[in-house]
Amino acid sequence: MRTISALLVFGPIILASGCGRSYLSTDKVLVRSEKASPNGTFVVTSFYCEGGGAAGYAYNNVSLRRAGEQLDQRDGLLGKHKTWKGFSDITVRWMDDSNLEISYKQDTSPAYRDHCSVRVNSKHGITIHYIATD
Repeated sequence: MRTISALLVFGPIILASGCGRSYLSTDKVLVRSEKASPNGTFVVTSFYCEGGGAAGYAYNNVSLRRAGEQLDQRDGLLGKHKTWKGFSDITVRWMDDSNLEISYKQDTSPAYRDHCSVRVNSKHGITIHYIATD
């Protein structure tokens, strides 16, 4: 009985820790553009990612992180669901040390309306300005 109780308590914890962030090494990430902020404190990266095996995914997104930090392709600025398509032709431009501009095309079909409506407005004190293009 004690063994079963221990499995019920610790099993999910062990399973979850094994899953962790393994996608950092198994996803295939293609950096399309990477630019440091004018003062060199932050890095913005436009990238394409694919992974997930047989039930795969492929998407474009943008990451904003401190200089020296590893790119985390699931910490994107665009979209509600981080492994969904919905954005393309992404360009990034630093306006100054505290303002970043991101322009992109987005899927306007009804299936993507909710997903594409979510964007991060500010991160690390950087204000993010978005421009949806045709």
